[in-house]
Amino acid sequence: MFKEALNWYKGVSPNGRRIQQLESVVDVIEDFPFSEVCCIETGASQNWNDGCVGAFFAKLCQSTNGEFHSVDLYDHIVEGSKALYKELRIPANHYAQDSVKFLEETNVVPNLVHLDSWDLDLKNPFPSALHGWREFEAIENKMPIGSILIIDDNYFKGSWVDWVYPHKSNERIDINYPILGKGALVWHFIESGESNWKKLSEDTVGSNIKLVYQKVKV
Repeated sequence: MFKEALNWYKGVSPNGRRIQQLESVVDVIEDFPFSEVCCIETGASQNWNDGCVGAFFAKLCQSTNGEFHSVDLYDHIVEGSKALYKELRIPANHYAQDSVKFLEETNVVPNLVHLDSWDLDLKNPFPSALHGWREFEAIENKMPIGSILIIDDNYFKGSWVDWVYPHKSNERIDINYPILGKGALVWHFIESGESNWKKLSEDTVGSNIKLVYQKVKV
């Protein structure tokens, strides 16, 4: 089911980098024990300029007669997201709310979660990492065994990024911590070996990585 949705996404997305990211995600998911996908994405996709990875997850839900839920803090982004999925003819449930609060209060039982809210600022990366951790805390116990968790925007030690400024020269940022990104605190927790999750993704140096985990126990 994942490969079929990816092939569809390749046919509609102009963003080669996002396609490569999703290829890496799909390649490591070998066992997904659910016939219907129920997905929550934090940080709504609203147009192809932002990568629109949510369209892949929404198509995956549609193709399995599942449910897709998208939450974002900002009303204008939610409205843009509604227009996008209407144009794509893919059903989606939209919420304008703080993502942590939504995850804490929702009755949705997701078997796939994509955490992609609070834009990563590599000049000040820790607020994004803390927000990712709070999202993880809010939803992990609601996810059944076999569920997949994906966290966007992570860089491992040894990588570097050209940080673009609008009115001055770019700045090269070297990643000297073991990991910087939205999933940094989750990564450290799961690496400790004391969680209910197994890492599926690889800690690849040199590019923006989506972390992929599978719940293996409660």
